[in-house]
Amino acid sequence: MRLLKAGEMAQIDRETIETVGIPGIVLMENASRGVAEVVYRYVKGSSVLVVCGKGNNGGDGLAAARHLYNLGYEVTVVLTTQPENLKGDARQNYEIISKLPVPVHVIDTSERLIELYELLKESEIVIDALFGTGLSKPLQGFYADVVDLINRSNRTVVSVDIPSGLSADTGKVIGKHVVADYTVTFAYPKIAHVFPPACESCGKVFVTDISIPEDVPFLLGPERYLLTADEVLFTLPPREIMDHKYTFGHVAVIGGSVGKTGAPSMAAEAVLRTGAGLSTVIVPESLNQIFETKLTEVMSIPIKDDGKGYFGIGELEPVLETVENGKFSAVVIGMGLGNNPDTYEFVREFVKECNLPMVIDADGINALSESPEILKLKEVPTILTPHIGEFSRISKKSKEEILSAPCEVALEFSQHFGVTLVLKSGRTVVATKEGKTYVNVIGNPGMATAGTGDVLSGVVGALLGMGIEEEDAAKFGVFLHSLAGDIAAEELTQESLKACDLIEKLPKAIKKIKELERNPKKSASPFVTELREIVGV
Repeated sequence: MRLLKAGEMAQIDRETIETVGIPGIVLMENASRGVAEVVYRYVKGSSVLVVCGKGNNGGDGLAAARHLYNLGYEVTVVLTTQPENLKGDARQNYEIISKLPVPVHVIDTSERLIELYELLKESEIVIDALFGTGLSKPLQGFYADVVDLINRSNRTVVSVDIPSGLSADTGKVIGKHVVADYTVTFAYPKIAHVFPPACESCGKVFVTDISIPEDVPFLLGPERYLLTADEVLFTLPPREIMDHKYTFGHVAVIGGSVGKTGAPSMAAEAVLRTGAGLSTVIVPESLNQIFETKLTEVMSIPIKDDGKGYFGIGELEPVLETVENGKFSAVVIGMGLGNNPDTYEFVREFVKECNLPMVIDADGINALSESPEILKLKEVPTILTPHIGEFSRISKKSKEEILSAPCEVALEFSQHFGVTLVLKSGRTVVATKEGKTYVNVIGNPGMATAGTGDVLSGVVGALLGMGIEEEDAAKFGVFLHSLAGDIAAEELTQESLKACDLIEKLPKAIKKIKELERNPKKSASPFVTELREIVGV
């Protein structure tokens, strides 16, 4: 499903109205029915105060007030502008509601806010229809005071399209805004609905089908999507009777240094749990006994390191020779390698010379930060999996720049260097060199613990090793990893979750995805769907 900004949604609306020929009043009617349905199905209470602005968002609220009145609710409307200021479809819905026995109070000055305060006290549910997705400046004065009153009312708040005061185009909070319990948006989710901290003020987000034809958004860019189960189903290859372990790939995991043997071990274990046929760690010889003791199914190949306990440029040739002469189908490099300058040189030269599909993580990314142009030389699938700090180093952008526009900066990097980028965060972004971005909204804060990124590298590496396309490997890997994290948190709590728990829950996550392939979930309503339902798990 597309993930949009305000201008993109406005363009889709115009295309629908002007080219397809669906009148705006029909779109508004469908939107308002969605708001009423969410209130009817999910919100307790029988008295509703609908607070309307002067634009189309207010028109949506006026139409929703009519639907709720028809459903038997005790409805009151507050208009924050004089009726003559309403235009078009919003004006038409005002004319309709004014003919019904629904009280309409005009409260358009600070002096009348005491009346809003009294109306809020008398209501159980507040519908926020002040400002829609077109807002880009902070609320001030009268409207900021209205928002304050709504937030302090301690009533259940349902926002129309977006909580008033938020910008649809960013996860940043631009000023005072409504804090909603529910948000009902139209046609497609917007950036603010999924990226923190703005999304934390949206409550439960529902998406309403307002009859925009499916083809219209695909005529318009950019290709920014919510990562859903539909995007990843049927990614894993089928298994046939005569298949053998090499059918599903042999992945080399290159990593480890003194004190950091756990990272490559977890990645290598994750490779097998994801379904690869073989997994081998390539490690400094002086550390090999640790791996021999720690790992059972995973094999190890020790490389002489003169007792250093890390890889340096002197180990480049034997490591390359080992990879080239082995029956490897993909390489995962970087976990626990350490930050020795000699190691960084080893990584850069290895990335230049190795011609296998590759996942680069952690210290591998840090090593490339000094000369990321090396990535342009790669002609095989290459996936980078940095967290925000690592990406800041390799992209030369501040963390603030990255967090303010994660899709844009990830896509710029991916296309510039010709790689697939998995930008790990509370909302992980997958960016492809073909110009697509996917935003993952599953997973949980319990996954913010040491080693979970190493597990992700192993998962993605396993998929590359199976011969799965670069984009699909990144998308499926992120989704599967987060789903395993959610399963682990549900069973163990977020506080107790550790990286190895994700490895143990990968089988349950794969099983859940395969069940969806056999029996796709259907929404309880074909017109109004909660965001998690859209994601599909």
